[in-house]
Amino acid sequence: MAALFCLLASASPVSAQLIIRNSGHAEIGINPNENDTDSTTVLKIFGNKDALGSGGRITFGDGTHVRIGELGDYNSNKLMLHGKDGVYFSATPGNQNLTIGYYDTTVSDDFNFNCDVTTSGLFVQSDERFKENIEPVSGTLKALEGLEAVTYDLKRQHASLKNDNGRYGFLAQNVKDVFPELVHSDKSGYMYVDYIGLIPILVQSINELRAELAEVKAQKQEAAVLASQATGQSEIEASLNAAKLYQNAPNPWSSETVIRYNLPQSVGSATIYVYDMQGAQLKSIPATGRGESQVTLTARDLKAGMYLYALVADGQLIDSKQMILTK
Repeated sequence: MAALFCLLASASPVSAQLIIRNSGHAEIGINPNENDTDSTTVLKIFGNKDALGSGGRITFGDGTHVRIGELGDYNSNKLMLHGKDGVYFSATPGNQNLTIGYYDTTVSDDFNFNCDVTTSGLFVQSDERFKENIEPVSGTLKALEGLEAVTYDLKRQHASLKNDNGRYGFLAQNVKDVFPELVHSDKSGYMYVDYIGLIPILVQSINELRAELAEVKAQKQEAAVLASQATGQSEIEASLNAAKLYQNAPNPWSSETVIRYNLPQSVGSATIYVYDMQGAQLKSIPATGRGESQVTLTARDLKAGMYLYALVADGQLIDSKQMILTK
């Protein structure tokens, strides 16, 4: 016999049936499939939307408020959980604060989890084509100074199904003062923080910090170059200050005289110039020696009279002195 029990309901134009098959499973609906060979299902619900019996639903009380069934009025093969004011997933019935998760329109427009969520990946809608009024973010590094990280324990009535002590986070009131866009409130006034929304702010802050560090580094390098130049200049000046020109000997002289000088090894080039008293240059003698050195000046091409001689090193006048040539 195809069925052990068949109940016909004639209260509506279309008869609904409850059939218990020989296979052991029960079928409820408008068009139970008499040729169904499914031996694993315990209970099947058939709707009246098409020959496949799609649209089958179980309702609780007023069917427009709470129901379970197939999504839509066609063979969608998708499960629908419908609660007019929300849906709850519970391991501890009777206390919404201890449910696993819920969506309650009387509380907020968010789906709430009262447990940690583990996933292999989380992707947030972020394609540029979804967005408009796009503007760059700046000044985040300074703004972050207004945030204060804290550790906390959740109060018992707000705790999840596991231990919620010793956690790290922010206080929503604090975040709202700094980034009000990252905080929203439910219908009871409780506030929630968009922690994912903090990620772009943190990234931008790192970029701003990197730019500041690069600027500081450039300033230090420039200061180092200037200091090096100043040091080099000081060393040159110190070196030239150590240079000396001595009085020629003999003086007065008639045929030749020796001009002694002292030049540090750091001096690049040096010359001894001879001038008449009108300032005309008469001779130039390279001062190639370093340390205590000397050059010899002869009376050739010079007339008897008074002369000036000067030591110039690396473009700097070291000293000048007078001498007398007699004949």
